[in-house]
Amino acid sequence: MTNEQIINHFTSAFTRGDNTTSRKALKVRDGKLYSYNLVIAEYVIEEGFQGILIHDHWAKGLGMVSSTTSQHVGMILRATKFFPRKVKSEEGAMF
Repeated sequence: MTNEQIINHFTSAFTRGDNTTSRKALKVRDGKLYSYNLVIAEYVIEEGFQGILIHDHWAKGLGMVSSTTSQHVGMILRATKFFPRKVKSEEGAMF
């Protein structure tokens, strides 16, 4: 699977809960999107919000882990532009 296909797999309500089988750095496991072993996005249902929570692992967000992880966060941000989403950045702040 390409990274784009993995992102589409995660954002689809039909396949979100299914793990991807690729051995790539980007993968879906237990309904969460991982870059290496770091959760970068998950589907949440909270009081007043239901959508995708993106963990902002960029240099200005929660802290950049690697350039590849930063690219993966950028991909999920672009792919969910029109989805209900929140971005978790510094000190747990969401916007």
